[in-house]
Amino acid sequence: MSNIEKGRQGEELVHQYLIEKGYMILDRNFRYQHREIDIIALKNDILVFVEVKVRNSDEYGQGLESITARKKRNIVSVARYYVERKGLQDHNVRFDVASVDGSNLDYIESAFQI
Repeated sequence: MSNIEKGRQGEELVHQYLIEKGYMILDRNFRYQHREIDIIALKNDILVFVEVKVRNSDEYGQGLESITARKKRNIVSVARYYVERKGLQDHNVRFDVASVDGSNLDYIESAFQI
């Protein structure tokens, strides 16, 4: 299985997890200026931007460890654009990270702040 297919499967696992937890999925793979946010969801008036990291092993660290300062800036940049474009300025915003290793999911709420 290719890395792209594994990534899609991981994103689908997180998508289903969020739905089961009562999130409303607003967008998936939202792009702006060659940057992307994997999943954008809403729960209890909180707009949640989710970065999904799929790992085959922990050789390169856990998913959260792979979110560099540059990656955070990119996510925040896309999130700001999304909020403005959709007129969602009245919502609180949260940045979560989902780390998928096979069928194991580690979901971290408020993984980083802006």
